[in-house]
Amino acid sequence: MENLHYSYVLLFVAICAVGVNFGFKLQFAKKIKLFLFTDLMILAIYLIWDFWAVSKGSWFFDSDQILGIMLFGKLPIEEVLFFIIVPLMTVLTYLALVKLTGWGKTKERSSDLL
Repeated sequence: MENLHYSYVLLFVAICAVGVNFGFKLQFAKKIKLFLFTDLMILAIYLIWDFWAVSKGSWFFDSDQILGIMLFGKLPIEEVLFFIIVPLMTVLTYLALVKLTGWGKTKERSSDLL
């Protein structure tokens, strides 16, 4: 059962992301292409970095806490999902905060406040 810990955390964050999207009516589906394009570039960088660190022995994943499905022979599937789900939750949280606070809706510039 320990091998599901990482997956449980990712599942919890993903459920929160869906809840934030629908709870705040963010209509994120309209922005999904932009998110995926941006996230794929970041994903490539971090997966290369992770692969290098694991290959060098600087980093490892506890085999008792992962599913055992490995990509490129060294990276667990949970690590790939981490770099998709966490940025998604971050973007959704930001969009929810913008909606709640009204940031960006005022036309005042900081120079106008002085």
